[in-house]
Amino acid sequence: MPNIQGQKKWSSIRLLETHELARGGLDGNLNEQAIALADRTELLLQEKASKEEIVQGVFEFNTYTEFNSQKANLPANCTVIIGEENTTGSGTWGIGNNVWNGSELTKSAFDPVFKSNLYTENKFKDIVEAVTLKKADDPSIICFAADSDNNALLWIEKETGIFNAVGLLFSIFSQIIQLKKFNDPNYIPGQLDAHGNMLWGVNKITHKFEAVGLEISNTGKQKNYKYFAQKPLVLEINHVLSYGQSLSMGATATAILSAIQMYSNITFNTGPRMDTPATSVIPLIEQFNNPSADGYANRGETHCSSLANYASRAMMFENGIDPTKHVIFASTAGHGGYTIDQLKKGSAWYSVFINHVNKAKELNADKSYHVPVVPWIQGENNAVSGGLQTPYAEYKAKLTQLQIDANTDIKAITAQTDPVRFITYQMSYAARTWPDIAKAQLDLARENDNFMLATPMYHFPYAGDNVHLTNVGYKWMGAYFGRAYKQYMIDGRKPDFINPLSAQVTGSQIIIKFDVPTLPLRIDTTTLASTTNAGFKVMSGSNEITITGVTASDDTVILQLASTPAGNVQVRYALDYLGTGLTITGGASGNLRDSTTDSVIVAEVEKPLYHVCPHFEMTAFLDKGI
Repeated sequence: MPNIQGQKKWSSIRLLETHELARGGLDGNLNEQAIALADRTELLLQEKASKEEIVQGVFEFNTYTEFNSQKANLPANCTVIIGEENTTGSGTWGIGNNVWNGSELTKSAFDPVFKSNLYTENKFKDIVEAVTLKKADDPSIICFAADSDNNALLWIEKETGIFNAVGLLFSIFSQIIQLKKFNDPNYIPGQLDAHGNMLWGVNKITHKFEAVGLEISNTGKQKNYKYFAQKPLVLEINHVLSYGQSLSMGATATAILSAIQMYSNITFNTGPRMDTPATSVIPLIEQFNNPSADGYANRGETHCSSLANYASRAMMFENGIDPTKHVIFASTAGHGGYTIDQLKKGSAWYSVFINHVNKAKELNADKSYHVPVVPWIQGENNAVSGGLQTPYAEYKAKLTQLQIDANTDIKAITAQTDPVRFITYQMSYAARTWPDIAKAQLDLARENDNFMLATPMYHFPYAGDNVHLTNVGYKWMGAYFGRAYKQYMIDGRKPDFINPLSAQVTGSQIIIKFDVPTLPLRIDTTTLASTTNAGFKVMSGSNEITITGVTASDDTVILQLASTPAGNVQVRYALDYLGTGLTITGGASGNLRDSTTDSVIVAEVEKPLYHVCPHFEMTAFLDKGI
């Protein structure tokens, strides 16, 4: 019979759940805890100190002479604290902590005074490497201030335009505002130097005062949130009931990632899809069951566990709420390949959606229960190339009506007084070939308080069929829905998303303003797939206007054009180009995101939760004055 062989690492010790089947063997859950303990033991054995390494006490002496008289009685490897400086010119001991090895007294590397001195020496080296003096009449600089010996104290390098000062590290002055030419179209110049460089002025785009060497950041600007008149109620059971088509059901993601419930969230005993009739409630985990509720053999990891668990974690750390006091019941009632007509009230599958409410209420009969939100994940089958392509106005009207019907019918069952609102994704599939669905989803979130936007979809990993997500993709997407749920239910406001506000034609530039969750906006080609023109396209009537540059600053994007547009000018984003390496069917992408630093660990890899800009199209207006 083989023994357990531990690895030298600090493994976590998992709590076995009551619903787990007992399994032996190398990968069996019965051996998990023993293996983890064996791992820890091996690591501790490796890291343990030898007898000679263990510190044998601490002894203090005012003077070295006192120590010298007692050293024969001190144990080896003890710490000796001396209260005077070493002025003998010999030996390696000093004031503070020292180590006595039985024959020699040496300065301890862990002595705080020693470490402080070392830090100071290193910083002094940095200062020595800082900007050195230049002469005021050096032809390579523009000097602003000099000392009595004609040494430049403040100057600007003509070649680079970088502002310098004696003693300032390059890493500092390379980040501050530098010279702008008087004819820079983005500035109203104030004072100029003799070379036509602007020393101070006003940025016409950000409306900020700027001066050489001075930066007044906009990143701390207060966000104007949309708060609801009545904060959502929190009951004992808060049912998050998803609806839609195959992306709501975990299509293709048969390998389960979420097999443990870390908080107090629950679902049906037959899984979040309720693949067979449910008879009880269990801790929320993902399941692979064949067939699934909608009759397929490839349904696995859904977004449900990630949504609920991210919300629990966020409300715990951001709001101090104990997740046991906010239990989320998560389930999903979608059907693969269905159009909105096959999901609306009156369709056969709508009764499956309503049955999730009836069954969840029945299984939680002893607790207060409601359905505050419905995550909506649908649209692909209303945008099929060569098939059904539902126009913008029609899809928008049908989705609006579906929310109204769901609100009415769910309230009739639960007797809740609070509304049933929808949290929608924005579809990136077919954003290039039939953008009407994506546009309708965005506009509902912008215009209708009963709709909220979780995220566009172009930055997630897609499965090999270029339609569905991988298991990592669904879990990552679920975190976005979970954050939206928390911001709505706990913070009482509309969830964050980048909202395009206006576009203005200014000569050969278009200036686009956004409502941004976390400033500044960024053009990211490192973590987002590099896309032509960062995803932007400009049309003047039926003619495309060439974009020669895209820049982002604070809440503004500037499109530099090769010519001045005229007539009806339209700005498009993430509707025309698909980024390098992406294979989303009919899809489009872009590189504009905000600076939100939230993240989540999925399959042991950290995934960012910044907000990517939604697919949009808007008119760019020319300022004609009054």
